Amino acid sequence: MQAHSVVYGEFEIVVRPERNALGAWIADVSVSRGAETIVDTRPSTVQPEWLTEEEAIRDGVEWGRRFIDREFNTHPSQSWVADRFRAERWFRDTGES
Repeated sequence: MQAHSVVYGEFEIVVRPERNALGAWIADVSVSRGAETIVDTRPSTVQPEWLTEEEAIRDGVEWGRRFIDREFNTHPSQSWVADRFRAERWFRDTGES
């Protein structure tokens, strides 16, 4: 099948839709940054099946974007609980020095 490529920030997501044994469409996804391949094939232990090729492509692109956001674009928590924990740790560490 034809590969579909999408650029997302500095990453490239390549989706290759294919039919499984039951005739449903699934997405084979790879993510790369420059010459470095981050994910060669989307883990397929449990993978959604789609009625159309377009749905499989959309799912592959969305999976790639979520993976990139989770692994590379995650920002530190802005919750007051996390801030309080960091402050308590800082006070404890400065008191021990």
